[in-house]
Amino acid sequence: MRISKLSIISLILVAFFLSIIPQAMAGKSKHKLKIAQTVFPKGSAHMDSIERIAKEITAQTDGRITFKIYGPELADWSELNEMVNRGFIDMMLSPMSPSFDPRWNATYTPYIVTTYDKAKEAFGAGGFMDEMFHSWANDVNMVWLGTWLQGFTGVSLSQQAALDPEQAKGIKIRTPPIAAFECYWNALGFTPSLIPYSEVPTAISTGVVDGQAGGGPFQTYNCCRDLNKYFVFYRDSVELWGYTINKKTWNKLDKADQKIIQTIVTNEAAVRVDGAEKEDMDYMQKLRDHGLEVVDLADHPKLLNAARDAGRTCWTKLDGIVGKVWMDKIRTAVGVEIK
Repeated sequence: MRISKLSIISLILVAFFLSIIPQAMAGKSKHKLKIAQTVFPKGSAHMDSIERIAKEITAQTDGRITFKIYGPELADWSELNEMVNRGFIDMMLSPMSPSFDPRWNATYTPYIVTTYDKAKEAFGAGGFMDEMFHSWANDVNMVWLGTWLQGFTGVSLSQQAALDPEQAKGIKIRTPPIAAFECYWNALGFTPSLIPYSEVPTAISTGVVDGQAGGGPFQTYNCCRDLNKYFVFYRDSVELWGYTINKKTWNKLDKADQKIIQTIVTNEAAVRVDGAEKEDMDYMQKLRDHGLEVVDLADHPKLLNAARDAGRTCWTKLDGIVGKVWMDKIRTAVGVEIK
């Protein structure tokens, strides 16, 4: 069988282009990026996460992209948001600050979900909350890479394990200085006091409040295991952090490197969903082992549903802060009637 000269040339050209495709697809630029997380020190799941991300990105880019890693010694979470917004830090794992955009108050919406499976659907890649976060991050000069699911929250108490409004009557609890928290803990029967996180131990130990809300089992164990006697896992909200990158930094990266980074962070966020549930359960057991009485409202479905319905009455308060259009999207997604 004879092969024409034209065919031979065509085959040579095809082989040539196939050989250069991997090089064309691979990134070429070198970058030294700064990545940080806030609140928790080295050895925490949060520091472990950004260290894994940095290491994997460096490996998959053959050392072209390297990182300087910072922990909570750098700044608090609101300051870190500003640093990434301005480009002083390139990437972060942190709660999102409503100081730049009040729509981030939606992350404090009570009882969007009450189970880890539903949390994965809502906040995981492609979930209805995740889609909102992409839009909002873009408006504060960031690119949203994924949601870190810290876990569900509850309340630690000194007097009794209050499970309903009647039992909660007269119990003063610290809540974060956020309007939605004050509203729904009132609806759950408690007397809330808006106190910054740094003042929680003093407020409890001096009797200014009887306990604290706004933290999950991990936070309660690290903050208040010696100050309170009870922990009630109300599952009232999901504490959420975000993996973000400064938009200008992102746009400087080669498209292939952007894809590498996004894939690595997406995988990390997906693994964390299962890790959040395990961490919550592990730390509730640690609280028990430390001598606290622990109650999970998931074991009391009627009480959980009653708390959920009471908490959701405060969604209208968020309409004027987040925007009714966005809150209606949440209502539609979870099947709450739009009024």
